[in-house]
Amino acid sequence: MNRKISVSGLTHDSASAFVSMMGIINGRCSVIWENADPGQADVLLVTAKEGRRATTSQSDKPCILVYPSSQDRPDAPFTLSHPFRAMNMIRVLEDVARALPG
Repeated sequence: MNRKISVSGLTHDSASAFVSMMGIINGRCSVIWENADPGQADVLLVTAKEGRRATTSQSDKPCILVYPSSQDRPDAPFTLSHPFRAMNMIRVLEDVARALPG
């Protein structure tokens, strides 16, 4: 099964790192994750600062909030610390995949 994810609000380097790591982790996830535009995505990956706005305007889509590992984890169902670690990404993406319908 394929799912779509949109990366928004991250720095270019962070977004590139996430997309690059997706290729590595896709072989270890139960679904294949594809990069997509926000309107077509099943899931949004946003900075913790933008998380409130994204969850309000796109309430039908789960959001993964990205936060600096030097800060406290935000109070949200799905979070990912930055810098990214492959095992953390796999865990979060698997949790999100289980929460999605279908």
